[in-house]
Amino acid sequence: MKPRDKAIEELHKNGYTKKPYGKKHDIYYNEETKCIIPLKRHDFDEDDLRYILREIKQNKERGK
Repeated sequence: MKPRDKAIEELHKNGYTKKPYGKKHDIYYNEETKCIIPLKRHDFDEDDLRYILREIKQNKERGK
């Protein structure tokens, strides 16, 4: 699975939904935690995936 596809899967698993705006990034929003995570559309690699996973974890901890 490509890193970007894995990031999208993890975002959905953790309650994030895609918002219909953003030029170079897709914007994912979590209603429960009120957090936004931008997701690059191009040149997405393993480092970007680690960043997204870290942001998901941090946002989840802040939302408790």
